[in-house]
Amino acid sequence: MVELMYKTHKLAQIHICHSEMFEVCGDYIEYPIASEYRDFFNAIVCEDGFDESQFDDDLLNAENWFLCDDGKVIGIEIPALYEEDHSIYFRYR
Repeated sequence: MVELMYKTHKLAQIHICHSEMFEVCGDYIEYPIASEYRDFFNAIVCEDGFDESQFDDDLLNAENWFLCDDGKVIGIEIPALYEEDHSIYFRYR
C-alpha cells in the first residue's frame, strides 16, 4: 500500500496509475486528517495563482513530503491533489 505523508501524518492512500521517469499520477483516497490540509491543496492547484504567504513554511518545504510504500519512505515534491476527481500528481525528489 502506498500512502501520502506530510511529516509523520498519513494523509491518503494512493493508487499509482502512471509514472514516467520522476513524474507520477494516480488516484487517492483521503484519510480524515487530510481535511486539515484541504485549503493548502486547493491553493496549490488554483489556476488563478498561488500565494505562498498564506501558508506555513513547513507546508512549503518539499523535505516534509513523502510516500510510504509498505514501510519504505520515499521523498517527493509537494503533491498536487485534485479534489473533484481525486487525482494526484507528484515528482520524486
